[in-house]
Amino acid sequence: MSVQKLRAAERAVTSLTSFAARQRLTPVAAVCAGLVCLPLLAQAQTAPAAEQKLETVNVTGFRASLENAIATKRNADAIVEAISAEDIGKLPDVSIADAISRLPGLTAQRVAGRSSVISIRGMAPRFGVTLLNGREIVSTGDNRSVEYDQFPSELINAATVYKTPDASLSAQGLSGTINMKTLRPLDFGKTQAVVGARLERNSNGSLNPEISGTGNRLSASYVTQSADRTWGAAVGFAHLDSPNQEKHYKSWWWANTNNWGSPLAGVPTDSVALQGFELGAASSRQKRDGLMGVLEYKPSAEFHSTLDLYYSKFDQTEARRTVMSDMSTWSGAVWTNAQTSVVNGDKIVTSAVVTNATPVALTTFNKRKDDVSAIGWNNELKLGDWKLMGDVSWSKAKREEQNAEVEAGAKTRVSLGQANFVTGDGRSTFQPAFDFSDPKNVYLTDPSNWGRDGRSQFPKVKDEIKALKLSAGRTFDSWMNSIEGGLDYSERDKSMNRTEVYYNLKNNRAPVLIPSNLLREPTDLSFAGSNIRMVNFDLPSVLSLYDVAPASADQAPGRIWSVHEKVTAAHAKLGLEFDWGVPVHGTLGLRVVHAQQSSNGLLWNSKTNASDPTTGGTSYTDTLPSLNLSADLTANTILRFGVAKVLARPNMEDMRAGFSGINVSSTDRTWSASGGNAKLEPWRADAVDLSVEHYFSKRSYLAAAAFHKNIKNFVYSQSIPFDFTGFPNPTTYTPISNIGLLSTKANGHGGMVAGTELSGTLDAGLVTPSLDGIGVTFSYSNTRSSLHEDNNLNNPLDGLSGVATNFVVYYERDGFSARLGSRHRSAFVTTVRGTFGENVPSMISAETIMDAQLGYAFDSGTFKGLSLTLQVNNLRDRPYRTRVGISTGAKDPNATLPERYTSYGRQFLLGGTYKF
Repeated sequence: MSVQKLRAAERAVTSLTSFAARQRLTPVAAVCAGLVCLPLLAQAQTAPAAEQKLETVNVTGFRASLENAIATKRNADAIVEAISAEDIGKLPDVSIADAISRLPGLTAQRVAGRSSVISIRGMAPRFGVTLLNGREIVSTGDNRSVEYDQFPSELINAATVYKTPDASLSAQGLSGTINMKTLRPLDFGKTQAVVGARLERNSNGSLNPEISGTGNRLSASYVTQSADRTWGAAVGFAHLDSPNQEKHYKSWWWANTNNWGSPLAGVPTDSVALQGFELGAASSRQKRDGLMGVLEYKPSAEFHSTLDLYYSKFDQTEARRTVMSDMSTWSGAVWTNAQTSVVNGDKIVTSAVVTNATPVALTTFNKRKDDVSAIGWNNELKLGDWKLMGDVSWSKAKREEQNAEVEAGAKTRVSLGQANFVTGDGRSTFQPAFDFSDPKNVYLTDPSNWGRDGRSQFPKVKDEIKALKLSAGRTFDSWMNSIEGGLDYSERDKSMNRTEVYYNLKNNRAPVLIPSNLLREPTDLSFAGSNIRMVNFDLPSVLSLYDVAPASADQAPGRIWSVHEKVTAAHAKLGLEFDWGVPVHGTLGLRVVHAQQSSNGLLWNSKTNASDPTTGGTSYTDTLPSLNLSADLTANTILRFGVAKVLARPNMEDMRAGFSGINVSSTDRTWSASGGNAKLEPWRADAVDLSVEHYFSKRSYLAAAAFHKNIKNFVYSQSIPFDFTGFPNPTTYTPISNIGLLSTKANGHGGMVAGTELSGTLDAGLVTPSLDGIGVTFSYSNTRSSLHEDNNLNNPLDGLSGVATNFVVYYERDGFSARLGSRHRSAFVTTVRGTFGENVPSMISAETIMDAQLGYAFDSGTFKGLSLTLQVNNLRDRPYRTRVGISTGAKDPNATLPERYTSYGRQFLLGGTYKF
C-alpha cells in the first residue's frame, strides 16, 4: 500500500471521528462509524514498515486560528461567529477590536485612529453587550459600551459573538453579545512560555515635540500544569507604548445667512459659505499595562474550579495645537473675490480672500488615566447525572481626565489670506498674513471674546459590577438531552462627574507674551496652507499665569449623576435532539429578568443659583424566550433557525436624575424642564434569524444568513408628562397643575432592523495540493432599518452602516506567512464626544482600511520557536472623514459637505515572539 493511500486512510478515520464528535453520535452510532473505518485501517496495517514513517502535519499560525474559529461556529447551538488566537498571546490582529471587526456583520469605529468600539449588525455599540469569560464587564466610557482598547490582544485567547441569544448567558444585548475569553491552562498539554516584542512607528512622525512618533509593545505569557494535571496556572503581561499622530481639519458649519436676514458681506446672496474652521496637529501616547492570571483546579472528573484575574492600567496623554477662526457675518470677517461652484444643486463659495478675522491659536493638553480590574471564581461539581455551577465575580473601572486649553492670538484683527474651500474630500487651505509661530506677536489672550482665556474639564467615571450566578443541569439519553436552570443576580453602580473651570490671565486679563523659557519648536501646520506654523509652549507650566474661576454651575445637572441597578434573572434551558427526516439539535430557553434602577442627580434652582439633590427610579420585568434549532441537512451542511425576545438596557447617562431649565409658562401656567429620565426602560425587540452553512473542510466553509428584528420599544427624545411636585418655582406664576412637560429621552414606538450576511473561508489546498497554504476569508453584510433617532426622518439609526465587507487573503507555508486584509464600512451616523465633552451625533463617511503582514516562523534549528513579523496598519493612510448638511448639523442623512478630515498616518510594527 502506498504512503498516499495510508494518508487517505488516516484522513478518513480522522474525518469520521471528528464528524461523530460534532454530531453528538450515540455510542452505537460511534461503533458503526468505527466499523466503517476497519477496512481502511486493515489496509493501513498491511503497508510496508518503511511506508508507515509518515511526516506529522501540525497546522499552526493563522490557519490554526481559522480552524479553531470555524470549529466553534460549527459546533455551536446558536448562530455565532468566533475568533481564536494563533498561539498563546497572539490574536490575528494587533488589537482585539480589529480582530473582532473582521467577523461577518461586525464593524469597528475609529477613535483617535484606533479601533475602539464595536457595532454588531449595523447597530450602535450601545445595543450590544460585552462579557469577559462569560461575565458582564465594566466600561470606562460614559455609558455601557466597552472600549476594547482597554484589553490587550495578547491576553485574550478567543472571542465568540452570539448573534442569537443563549438563555444561560448572564447578560445579553439586542444586537448581539460578545464574549471575550482568556486561556485555560489545563487545555494545554505541557508547560509553555511566550515572550514578544515589537517596535512601532507612525508615518506622520512626531507632530508635537512632547510625544515621539515611535513606540513599543512587550508581552510575556506562561502556562504550566502539575504532573498529575490536577491544577494549572497561567499568567500574562502586556505593555503598550503606542503613539498616535494626527493631522486634523474641521469645517465648523455651512450656511447661506442671507436667508436669516444676516447676509455675509462680499458673498453672493444666493450662495452657501463656510462659516468657520479649525486646523491642527495632535500627538498622543497610549501607555497600557495589562495583567492576566488564571488558576485552574481539577482534582477529579467531578470537580472543576477556575479563578480569573484581570487588571489593566491605561494612561493617555495628548498635545494638540490648533488654529481656528470664525468667518461668519457676526464675527465681523470681510470676504472679497468670492468664487462659487454648484455642488449637488447648491451654489457653494469655493474660494475667497478673508480678512478682518480674529483667529485663535488654541493649545490643548489632555491627560486620561483608566483602571480596569476584574476577578471571577467559577466552580463546577458533578453529582451523578447532575452538574452544579456557582460563579461569583466583581469588576471595577475608574477613569480620570483633565482636558486643558489656553487661547492665544494677535492683538488686532488679521487676514486669513486666500482661502480655498474644499467641498469634497480633503482639507481647505489658507494663506494667512499673520505668523502664528512668532512669539513676539502671539499673545496669551482671548482673541475672539469667548469670555475666558482658557478652561479645563475634569471628567471622572466610576463603574462597578458585582454578580452571582448559580445553576444546575443534567443530561438525558432522549430527545430532550439536557436541562439547565439557574439564577443570576448583579448590582451595577456607575457615576459621572464632569466639572469645569475657566482660566483668566492675572492682571485683569491683560494680554501677555509667552515666557521665552517655555517656548518650543513651532508646530508645522503647512498641510493646510503654505508656511502655516503655530507657536508651541509647555501648557502645564504656563498655567501659573492664570487665575482659576468656576464655570457655569447651571450645567451641573447634565454632568454630575449616578445610576444604580439591581438585576435578578432566572433562566431555564432545554437541550433538544431529535429526527425530523434529518438530525435536529438545539436549545429552548427562557429568561425572566427583573430590574430595579435608581439614580441620584442635581436639580438646578435658578432662585438660589445652586443645585439641589434629586432622585428617581423604577422597576420592570421582562420575559425573554428563545429557540435555537440546527438541522444537519447533510454531513457538512447545517440549517440554523433562531427566534427570541431580546433587549438592551438604555444608556446610563439618559437614565440620570437631573433637571435644568425649570420654568412655569407665563401664558398657560404649566411646568416645563429638560433632563434625564430615571424611569427609562430598555429597547426591546422580537428577533428572527436564519442561517445555512456548508463546511468543505476544517478550514473552509460558506454561510448565508438573514435576520429581522422587530423593535417594540425604542428610545427617542420626547416631551413627556412629568410630576413637578416639590420643584422650586423660579417664576411668580402659579401653575395650574403639578403635571407639566419634561424634555427627555423616553420610550416610544419602534420599527425594524433587518439584513443579510454572506461569509466564508476557502482553503486553496482543496483545489490542488500545490496551492496548499493559500486561502481567503471574506464577509459581506447589508443592513437596513426603518428606525430614526429622535423619531426624526432626518436622523438615521445610530451606528447603522448599510454595507460592511471584510476580505483577507493569506499565505502560510514552510514557515513563511503573508496576509493582506481590507475592511469596508459604508457611511453612518453615530455619537462622538463633542467640543465641550458632551455626546453629539456625527455623520462619518464610508471608509476602507487595509492592513498587511509578513512573517517567518522558525520550525527547527537553533531559532526554533522564534517568529518574526512586519505589519502595516492603515496601509493606504485612509483619513477619518465626517460630513454635514447645510445649516442642519451632522445628523442630516443627505449631508454632502465636508466636516472633519483627519489623517492618522500608517502604523508600522516590527518584532517577533519566542515560544519555549
